[in-house]
Amino acid sequence: MGFGLGASLGAKMASPDTLVFNIAGDGCFRMNLNELATASRYQIPIIQVILNNQVLGMVRQWQTLFYDKHYSATILKDRVDFCKVAEALGCEAIRVTTKEEVLPALKKALNAKKPTIIEFIIGSDDKVFPMVAPGAPISDCFSEDDIAK
Repeated sequence: MGFGLGASLGAKMASPDTLVFNIAGDGCFRMNLNELATASRYQIPIIQVILNNQVLGMVRQWQTLFYDKHYSATILKDRVDFCKVAEALGCEAIRVTTKEEVLPALKKALNAKKPTIIEFIIGSDDKVFPMVAPGAPISDCFSEDDIAK
């Protein structure tokens, strides 16, 4: 968790003509957001997508689906403004709160020619599939359709 941002910088340096996105939740991103300073210092034009649901999403999803919504230590609701942090570090920052803003945000990020974050504000209970139950092998992964059955 938190490895992707630094890895995306390495990928872009290794292949400068390749478009590089890193997609992370807000909990994951906050672990290494300081790597934006490196991206800015060397003007490495990666695009960091942040799925901000103000919770530790994977654990909360487990708590919802397997632990009868007994939430513990997963709520991150705080006042961190990732766009302001990114701008303070010299990066482009875009916040998306509606579906209509997605395409313009992607176009702006692609044309920025500098490190850019796109922060997508999403619901705390949005789910990610496929997933694996706690302790289960990867061969037992399931989708949202499997739950409905």
